[in-house]
Amino acid sequence: MNRELVLESFINNKDVLDKRNSEGIEKYRKGNFTLKFNNVCDKTVTIRQKKHKFLFGCTAFMLNSFEKEEKETIFKERFANLFNQAVVPFYWSDLEPTEGKVRFRKDSENIYRRPAPDIVLEFCKEYGIEPKGHCLTWNGFVPAWLSKYSPEERKKILERRFKEIADEYADKIPSFDVVNESASNYNRGRKVLFENYDEFGLSLGGKYFPNNIKILNETNTAIWVNYTTEGKYMAFNMQLKEFIAKNLPFDEIGLQYHIFRRSEEMENDIDVRKAFLDVPSMLEILDIFDAYGFPMHISEITIPGSGQKEENEEIQAYLVEQLYKTWFATRNMKSIVWWNMVDGYAAYAPLGTNEGENRCGGGLMRFDMSEKPAYKVLDKLINKEWKTNIEVKVTDNEYKFRGFYGDYEIVVKDESGERVIDAKLYENNECVEI
Repeated sequence: MNRELVLESFINNKDVLDKRNSEGIEKYRKGNFTLKFNNVCDKTVTIRQKKHKFLFGCTAFMLNSFEKEEKETIFKERFANLFNQAVVPFYWSDLEPTEGKVRFRKDSENIYRRPAPDIVLEFCKEYGIEPKGHCLTWNGFVPAWLSKYSPEERKKILERRFKEIADEYADKIPSFDVVNESASNYNRGRKVLFENYDEFGLSLGGKYFPNNIKILNETNTAIWVNYTTEGKYMAFNMQLKEFIAKNLPFDEIGLQYHIFRRSEEMENDIDVRKAFLDVPSMLEILDIFDAYGFPMHISEITIPGSGQKEENEEIQAYLVEQLYKTWFATRNMKSIVWWNMVDGYAAYAPLGTNEGENRCGGGLMRFDMSEKPAYKVLDKLINKEWKTNIEVKVTDNEYKFRGFYGDYEIVVKDESGERVIDAKLYENNECVEI
């Protein structure tokens, strides 16, 4: 594969991107903090960041779906090593395959890539991971049994779905993708659901999830792809303006970034490179959506590293590093969510095949559960470069430092013994008294 052609825009814009990203990360992801001590004496202070405030996420769809138990164990460990957010599947046709029988519980019938929500929440609780619900209103995965009802009846049934999920999970899952992909697939949605299903879904979100974070999530077609021909008039930008004017209830926005291609297709398809790998366009798009002031998410990510070829995996790792730095440095960005963690287990394909989304090789791990270079890149960024760990000798009654926002453990050793303090060092909590 022609590496220089695929990565041409990143190579040519390296200096601009490096400057923009280093300054953005320093400005938006870190703060100045002060530790104040109640005595003046020699002390050793260890400051260890345990967890990011920023959310690094991934789907937990493969829980309870691997063909071997040892793969499940490795998946959980490698997942928890990188990610502090897990996407919980609420796809309607799989959550309610039989009308009126909802698969909330652990003992529900198992469906491949669709663990019951309670299974995912148990995993999240065990590893200290924040859950995120996906998705409540979408034109995809609509149950077949819904088609026998009229549009007005479908509205009532969709509202019943919202109420059931809210009653069970509104106090357990902080955020939900309330409406998914309507700017790109509205015509399909109105056929399987009803007219203005997306606006109705947002209204239901406001009614049944008033205290949850409600996300409007959109796919590539209405963002990166549409931008190549429409510029600022891309569909998702136009939809946002309309929904804001109508005062529809949503809190945050999600931008998907799926390169659903084999690695070689990034070389052969100039339209793919224009949509996804052109740095100036990407920065302009991020600026357009950042200007709204909504918290933002790169909500679904596929970057190909297919064929178990060393070159393809190296290019995937390079793109992962550059893109994560770019997104992490964006002012209002709140989370970055990888989609399929392990190759061979993606959507629309039998397990272990090269069909459907499996053809992309968009995992961070291979089918045998070994780590790809992209996994190692994220481990380096998330657990090393973007974490603050300090050990210092202090005599004064305060110590100032600059660190990444997150949850910290602070250990102080002095003549009186050892004290351990847990602290959340966020934008509004700049001083800790010890």
